[in-house]
Amino acid sequence: MDNKIIKPQAQLKTIWILGWAFQFILYTALLLLFVFILEDPANLILGITMGCVLFIMLLVLLWIPAFYRSLEYSINTDSISGKKGVFWRKTVTIPYYKITNIDITQGPVQRWYDIGTIHCQTAGIAGPQGQKAELKLLGIKDLEGVKEMIRVNVKEFVKSK
Repeated sequence: MDNKIIKPQAQLKTIWILGWAFQFILYTALLLLFVFILEDPANLILGITMGCVLFIMLLVLLWIPAFYRSLEYSINTDSISGKKGVFWRKTVTIPYYKITNIDITQGPVQRWYDIGTIHCQTAGIAGPQGQKAELKLLGIKDLEGVKEMIRVNVKEFVKSK
């Protein structure tokens, strides 16, 4: 089997932007509520706070597309790997013989866009960290197909050793 490179679907970026836009609208509404509750001296504090919130939201809206472009997953003959990161790059590689569980999750908005997340877990981690996936493949379209491809590769790799 050759290496298969998987990139997340563009809808993942849309979901992230919509989530941040919703938070921005909520924070803005709460801040504007203070305008009607507080007296005039509070307007200066409100203006400074609104400026900070707008600046942070602008940075996040610039960061989301860059982070999305950095996501890349690779299904190889002996392992699965994922790359991510805008400023700090991170690569995670999991050999097939270490994979113990493959899960799929889809939230309501992800179901709307027909994408989801595949979680690949390994054995040997105890405590609260043990509940986290070692590698998450975000924004995947063909969830069952990719999961089955990984499962078959794990089975074949273990059988060959």
